Amino acid sequence: MIYRVSYFAGAAVARLVARLPDNYHRVTLGEATDAVNTPAVILVDAVIDQLERALVLKRRHAALEIVVLGDASSLPATPSEHVYAYLVNTLPAGIIAQALANAFLHAQLREEQERTKAHLERLTAESQKLNAIGIALSAERDTTALLGLILSKAREITQADAGSLYLVEEEPEGSRQLRFIVVQNDSFPAPFEGSTLPVDSQSVAGHVALTGEVLNLQDAYAALPGTPFEIDRKYDGQTSYRTKSMLVVPMKTPDGRTIGVLQLINCKLDPGRRFGTREEIEREARPFPARFEDLACSVASQAAVALENNRLYAELRAALAKVEASQRRIVQAERLRALGEMAGGLAHDFNNTLAVVLGRAQLLLNQTDDPELRRQLRVIEEAATEGARTIRRIMEFARKRRDRPFQSVELNQLIREVVELTRPRWKDDAEARGISYEVRVETAPVPPVAGDPYELREALTNVVLNALDAMPRGGQITLATSGEGDHVRCVVADTGVGMTEEVRQRMFEPFFTTKGEKGSGLGLSVMYGIIVRHGGEVDVESRPGQGTAFTIRLPVAREPVAPPAPLAPAPPRPGARVLVIDDEPHVRAILMETLTRDGYRVTVSGDGREGITRFDAETFDLVITDLGMPGLTGWDVAHHVKRQRPRTPVVLVTGWGDRLSLEEIQERGVDFLVSKPFALDQVRAVVRRALVPR
Repeated sequence: MIYRVSYFAGAAVARLVARLPDNYHRVTLGEATDAVNTPAVILVDAVIDQLERALVLKRRHAALEIVVLGDASSLPATPSEHVYAYLVNTLPAGIIAQALANAFLHAQLREEQERTKAHLERLTAESQKLNAIGIALSAERDTTALLGLILSKAREITQADAGSLYLVEEEPEGSRQLRFIVVQNDSFPAPFEGSTLPVDSQSVAGHVALTGEVLNLQDAYAALPGTPFEIDRKYDGQTSYRTKSMLVVPMKTPDGRTIGVLQLINCKLDPGRRFGTREEIEREARPFPARFEDLACSVASQAAVALENNRLYAELRAALAKVEASQRRIVQAERLRALGEMAGGLAHDFNNTLAVVLGRAQLLLNQTDDPELRRQLRVIEEAATEGARTIRRIMEFARKRRDRPFQSVELNQLIREVVELTRPRWKDDAEARGISYEVRVETAPVPPVAGDPYELREALTNVVLNALDAMPRGGQITLATSGEGDHVRCVVADTGVGMTEEVRQRMFEPFFTTKGEKGSGLGLSVMYGIIVRHGGEVDVESRPGQGTAFTIRLPVAREPVAPPAPLAPAPPRPGARVLVIDDEPHVRAILMETLTRDGYRVTVSGDGREGITRFDAETFDLVITDLGMPGLTGWDVAHHVKRQRPRTPVVLVTGWGDRLSLEEIQERGVDFLVSKPFALDQVRAVVRRALVPR
């Protein structure tokens, strides 16, 4: 073993050092010496100036031991803690040599301790950095910001001057590609152009994504023998940069999937250094040490977990948003249902009143030829009819009954019709007022939906008109369709004033409007009722100043449904016996007078129990009954009639007509339905149809 022994030039110990065995390496220190090779032993005379010089060196070098040699009188009585040993110069040479050897071994041990300590401190610092990086990555919920943070932290911990990040994208057909996402460079401007790379061995990043292995290249331009990939020098050519050393690591999830690639370029000795020229990079950029591979892999693993967590977090938020939207729809539907129940009760009573007004007006019109009286009666008739229309619009949003059977409806064709129907509003009238609207139709091939084309046309028209109202200074409306599983999706979006969340929550309530006296507050209520009645859903996204988007989803038609064939008018049957049951005396009187004038023999009853008593006692060709009556209801009457004489037709005349479905009335034994208020011609046509022999 070689022992390194140093001494100052001119020292008395030089004679002793000269007699040491050959495995003692002797080093003479000059006056200006401020460094020594360690580990080493400095042998000094027992004089103050040599000891002080030796202590200065020891403070600079931990792996240095001092041995003092002198006669007994020159050695201090109190030894210094910084001196390894004091030796008397009269000791045998062998003992002195052994003492120097022991001192050297102690210096060597101290150097190993310092090296181990520095290594542990570096590992601790790197571990703390990795922990801090992990915390920072896990806390970032914005994916774009997270991707930039991943690359900057990877570069920071590996002292890389530049770098880029790629993400693996799965294609629908099963192939994979790398999407270039982020680029960073401390020294040169880093232009970004979005691009993709195939996951194959033609490129460095593609090779790492394909194999999942780490690549550490000392010089990217000097390709290793047998490597299939090539370095793309396009970036360096555009920026005058020089890609020299490269460390490329895969971003792997805990289950081993590679979801991205980190590409780190040009390791710097000084992390704060910025290269000014290509030549400086050639001269100063160093290879990435092996320990930086481990650090980069740790960051890449943390990054993969953070990205997966972000993806899962985004999916969770989307799922929660769907649940919240569903809950809002349920609450909204229940609130509107309750409003419908309340409005239905009021509408029923109002419909009975309107039935009397309208019926009496029409009866009087048939009884007089006086022009002025007929003019006044026409005013009453029109007012009652308009009141009936208003009631029906109020009830549209909660109505269950279909006026006509559903048929197959081509939604794209319906949208084109709506655009043409509203053209006078968004084209002609707008241009006359100096306002410009752009109406865009972006339809995709979609299957037909089951529905009533008249109602669906009305619903979409209401949405378009609402959009136009939201853009008083002009703007753009887009109507788009797309398939969505077993539903067809229709979006009507505008660039209008938008609405607050409070308004959005109440927009489907009847009579709620933000248009003042210009709005009835029924357009969107009617639209909502129509869509729900078709088994569909309506979602609305809007923010003040950012426009509004209505998303309507309608179920696909299960099988083609042909439109119903028109019914031929039925001839009258004078002399037929008709039983009229209604607890409203004015309605009874109107029905009796109208049918009697048409030649029918009419019997009236004021409630259900009296009515079925008359029915059992006499023979009738037709029964007309109200629904809501004290005691026995119209359902009870229909049930009794069908049980006693199944072939006797039953007509239900009711103010609840808009809330009854065809299936329900047929199941309960009712053949025909007339909604109050009714036109007398409507009643006559239904009676004729009911009396046709079956």
